[in-house]
Amino acid sequence: MKKIKISVRSLVELIMKKGSIDNRFVGNIKAIEGIRGHQRVQKSYGDEYTSEVSIKHTFSFDEIEIEVEGRMDGLLIENNKTIIDEIKTTTKDLLLIDENTNPLHWAQVKCYGYMYCIHNGLDNIDLQVTYYNIENKSTRILRQKFKICELEEFFFALINEYKSWASMEKKWMEIRNESIKNLKFPFEEYRQGQREFAVRVYKSIVDSKKCFAMAPTGTGKTVSTLFPAIKAMGEEKTSKIFYLTAKTITREVVNDTIRLMKKQKLNLRSITITAKEKICKMSEINCNPDYCLYAEGYFDKINNALKEILNKYDDFSRKNIDEISEVYKLCPFELCLDLTMFSDIVICDYNYIFDPRVYLKRYFDVKKTDFTFLVDEAHNLLDRSRNMYSAEINQDTFIKMKKIIGKKDKRILNLIKEIESYFLEKSKVLDVMKEKYLVENELPKALLELFNTLMKFMDEYLSRSNEENSDLLDLYFEVNKFISISNFYDNNYKTIYSDELLGINIKLFCANPSDLIVEKINRSKSATIFSATLTPLNYYKEIYGSEDGDFIINLKSPFDVKNRLLMIGDNISTTYDKRKDTAEDIVEYIKACVECKDGNYMVFFPSYKYMELVYEKIRDKYADLNVIIQENNMSEEEKEEFLALFNNDNKETNVGFCVLGSHFSEGIDLTEDKLIGVIVVGVGMPQINRERDIIKEQLNENNKGFDYAYVYPGMIKVLQAVGRCIRTSKDRGVILLLDNRYSTYRYKSLFPQEWNPYVRIKKPNDIKHLCENFWDNE
Repeated sequence: MKKIKISVRSLVELIMKKGSIDNRFVGNIKAIEGIRGHQRVQKSYGDEYTSEVSIKHTFSFDEIEIEVEGRMDGLLIENNKTIIDEIKTTTKDLLLIDENTNPLHWAQVKCYGYMYCIHNGLDNIDLQVTYYNIENKSTRILRQKFKICELEEFFFALINEYKSWASMEKKWMEIRNESIKNLKFPFEEYRQGQREFAVRVYKSIVDSKKCFAMAPTGTGKTVSTLFPAIKAMGEEKTSKIFYLTAKTITREVVNDTIRLMKKQKLNLRSITITAKEKICKMSEINCNPDYCLYAEGYFDKINNALKEILNKYDDFSRKNIDEISEVYKLCPFELCLDLTMFSDIVICDYNYIFDPRVYLKRYFDVKKTDFTFLVDEAHNLLDRSRNMYSAEINQDTFIKMKKIIGKKDKRILNLIKEIESYFLEKSKVLDVMKEKYLVENELPKALLELFNTLMKFMDEYLSRSNEENSDLLDLYFEVNKFISISNFYDNNYKTIYSDELLGINIKLFCANPSDLIVEKINRSKSATIFSATLTPLNYYKEIYGSEDGDFIINLKSPFDVKNRLLMIGDNISTTYDKRKDTAEDIVEYIKACVECKDGNYMVFFPSYKYMELVYEKIRDKYADLNVIIQENNMSEEEKEEFLALFNNDNKETNVGFCVLGSHFSEGIDLTEDKLIGVIVVGVGMPQINRERDIIKEQLNENNKGFDYAYVYPGMIKVLQAVGRCIRTSKDRGVILLLDNRYSTYRYKSLFPQEWNPYVRIKKPNDIKHLCENFWDNE
C-alpha cells in the first residue's frame, strides 16, 4: 500500500480555505505575539495541562494509507475528563467571537478530537477553542462536547474531499517509483570516489543518519547526492527531498541534473522556491485583492488549478512557475508554496528550513519527518544561521519615527521618547567607559518591555488608520523581529551595545547557533551536509551535530595536478599594519604572474580598501595592464557585465580585482580558457571586530576559539577563490597565494590534499620562470 502523509493543518486548509490572499495590516498579531499568547494560556492551567502534544492516525482505503498528523496546542485533564485545546490569539473584542467566527479553527480541533478518541477508545470528548486577546490579556473559552460519531462524520467529510487528491498522489507515486526503478546513474562511469559518496548518502537515508562530505569541485557532488536520494525515494525510504543551497547558480545546477536524469524517462516533480521579491509580478509587493489580481480569489481558484497543473507539468522551475501563474492568474510565490505539497524535490534557500520567521511551517511544525535534507555549500550555513537568529535595532530608527508620527498618535510618540531615553542612557554609559562597545550576557529586559507596549500601540494605530504607513510598518516588523529573536536568547547569545555613526545600536548576537541548527536538521529523517570546503571536517561535524553511526567521506579532487601550477609566496606580509609597506611588492607578484600568458586572471583581496590600494599602485606603474575592479554593492546586471569580460575570445590579458567571500569568489563557473589564473592576497581572515571576538570567546574550548572565529572562515574563503581556477578536467591554470602565514602549521594543516605538490617562491622572478615552464608544457 502507498502511504501518503498530510498534516491536519494542510488537510483543513486544502479543503476548507476560501477567499483571497490579503496581507494588509488588519490588526492581526504576528508570530511572536501568537507564541507568547499560547505560552501564557498553557502556563495558566498548571500541571493538569500538557502542551504541544503530537498525534497521528493512519487509515486505509483503495490501497492507500493516509497518515494524518498534527500537534495539539494542549491536553487538559479536568475532573478526570480530557479536553483538547486549540489556542488562537487575536486583537478582536472577544465578545464578538463565537463558534462561527472561523470554521478552520474548529476544524483542526475536531480532527485532533477524532484521532484522540480512536486512540483512547472514547465515545465522546470535550473540545475547546481558547481565544486570547493580547491587548488586554483576556481569554474566552468556547467548549463543546462531541460524540465520536459526529467527529467521525466531520473527519471523513474532509477525507472524502481529500480522496481525489490522495488517489492522484498514489497514482503519481506508482508512476514515479516505477520510473525510479529503471533509473541508472546518468553518466557512463563514476568519477573517482563518486560511487562511494553516493552509497553513503543512500545508506544515511536508509539508516536515518547524517552524512558529512568534503567533495571538491569536479567530484560531481550534485548528482552524487541527488541520485541516491531519488533511488531511496523510489523504495519509499523518504517521502520528500529538500535540496538546500545559498546560491542561485547552484539551484540551476540541481535543475539541470534532474533534467539530465529525466532523459531516462524518469517521472519526478521538482520545484524551485524563488523569493517573493524576485518572483512577484506586480510593481510592488502589496498582497491584497484590491491591488493584485494574482491575490484576488486565490484560495477559490487554487484547488481546481492545481489539478490541471499537476496533469500538465512536473518541472516547476522559476520560468515555468512564472508562465503557470500567468495562465491561471495565481500569485506565483503562494503557488510555489502550494506546489511543494505535491513535489518530490524542493529546491530552496536555507531560510525555508532554518529561519525561525519564514521556515515552511506546513512541514516542520512536527518534531520529526521522513524527509531528506541535502545541504549544499554547508560551509555557508553557520554564518547564515547567525544572521537568522540575531537581531539589531538602531537609535536613529526611533529618531526618524518620532518626526514622522508627530501628533498622529500621542501614545506612540511618548513611548518612542521613552525608548530614546533608554538609548541615551546607554550612550552615557559608553561615554563614561570611553568605549565603543558594551557587551552584556543578558537581555535588555527594560527595552523589551517598552517594545512590547509599542507593538500593542502600533497594532491598534495601524488597524484603524487608512493612511499610507510604510515607515511605521517597517518599524513594526523591525521591533517584532527583535522581540521574536529575544525568545531564543540563552548562553549562546550576547547583547552588544555599540556607538555607531547613526547613534547607539543594540544587537542580540547569536555567537553559536549550533543547537538551533541541529534542532532543525534533526526534524529530517536524514541529512547530507556537504561542500567543497567543509574545512576542517571535524569542526563542522561538531557544529552540525554529528552522532555515532553517521557517515563521513572526504573525497580527493579528480583533476590532474599537472593541469595546475600552485605557488605560495610566503615571504610577504599582508597583515593590516603592513599593507601599505608591501603593496608595491604585491603589484610585482601580480605582474609577474599574468605576463607569461595572455588570458583572464582574477586577484582576490580580503577587503575593498586593500584592493583599491593595490589597484592605485598597479594602475600608476603598469597603465597598459587591463585591470577591472569589482565595485561595492553591484547589481545583478553589473555582476553579469563584469563576468562578460571574461570569455574565451579575449586576445589580451584581463585582470579582475575582486574581494574574497563575494559573488565572484564563490558563485561563478568560468571554465576552460575563461579563467587561467587565480591570485589570492592574504589568508582571508575576517576583520577583527567585537562580534568575531565574542565568537572566539564563546567557542574557545581546547583553545580553538581564534581558529573558529578567524582562521577557518578566512581559509574557506581562500579555498573557494582558489577553486575558481580549475573547474573541469580540461582546465589549466596557475594559482598564486601571497602571505607568510601560509608557511605556518596553523594554515598548512588546513591545506586540502589537492594542493600538493606546491612550490614556495621568494621573489617575482621565481614566478616568471615557473609560469613559462608550465605554459610551455601545455
